[in-house]
Amino acid sequence: METNLRHALTHVLWIGGATDSGKTTIARCLGEQYGLQVYHYDQHDQPQVQHLAQSNPIYQEFLSGSLEENWVNPSPQELVERTLHTIQDRFPLAVEDLLALPQEPHILVEGFGLTPEFVHPLLTSQNQAIWLIPSPRFKLNSMLQRDKPSFRKHVSDPQKAYGNLYRRDMQLTKIIKGQAQKRGLPTIEVNPSISLEQMVTWISQHFEL
Repeated sequence: METNLRHALTHVLWIGGATDSGKTTIARCLGEQYGLQVYHYDQHDQPQVQHLAQSNPIYQEFLSGSLEENWVNPSPQELVERTLHTIQDRFPLAVEDLLALPQEPHILVEGFGLTPEFVHPLLTSQNQAIWLIPSPRFKLNSMLQRDKPSFRKHVSDPQKAYGNLYRRDMQLTKIIKGQAQKRGLPTIEVNPSISLEQMVTWISQHFEL
């Protein structure tokens, strides 16, 4: 099965990595510059979770839960475990979406759910994928600029919601980096001293566009 998928996805380029690492912006720039189809993992979050909820009570509970129940009450570690479980369940749905798209032009897919663990078996070349790892400073700056989490004004303890999300994301960053290193897959550490133009250039060269 993996061999068949690998062959069917040779036209797909992957940008994975932690949240707040610039994946979406870089993918948009590359898509416009090189005329690529761009698939944004985050934009498919709600419909894919709703699809999973049709047969899985875990997702039914999440969709019916309040912001307090979903983001304030759980510990950061519980949020990490929930996210990893969701990534595992959503990845096949994302692959189905990619297989349904035209093969030309090439597809550039980006998202934090594209972990090395699941993407690696689908690669024919290491030049097909890269993972972005934000420095703590870059991560904090991005969260502030994007006013994350967007829901914090609607919960009883905004600071705890912010802390939960930050700690979850930093743990996920460590997991993604570790998975990539274990498999010898390429990563780039993103920090405030690197410009968007530099990142776009480096990644386009990595993909051999």
